Amino acid sequence: MTQDPQSFIVCPNLIIMREEKILLLRRADWAPLFPSTWHGPTGKIEEGESPKKTIIREAFEEVGLTINPDLGTVVAVKAPSYENPDLIWKDVSLFFVIKDFVGEPINKEPRLHDAMDWFDVNNLPDPMIPVVKFGIEQYLRGEAYGEFGYNEKVNG
Repeated sequence: MTQDPQSFIVCPNLIIMREEKILLLRRADWAPLFPSTWHGPTGKIEEGESPKKTIIREAFEEVGLTINPDLGTVVAVKAPSYENPDLIWKDVSLFFVIKDFVGEPINKEPRLHDAMDWFDVNNLPDPMIPVVKFGIEQYLRGEAYGEFGYNEKVNG
């Protein structure tokens, strides 16, 4: 079973860069999805918000930065649903990028993220949310678009 072929969830993500380093957060070990796994700021789109407005809000809520990011890359995702592996999850992950910002990021949600750190872009931490790692690496290669899960057999 899958979503409507024309239906995709939109998932905004943020890549925060400082020279050759990227800022990542680690999900708390109790998180229902991807516990103890590294990722960048992200969040659900609220009523009336655009994806860019969502990531601007999430950047402030999660790491205390006021930003105006650019779109860096887009990833079309098709993977087994984490809640029900018999279902297929489809989303379009938008990776916004910020390189210039004022102030120092802080972990404003320590209940949700038990760690925050800068990592060399050539030495990303493990484990990472797979599509987030894919999107970051795709951006670093200068690719505007990629597909995650479409070239491999899904669910068996």
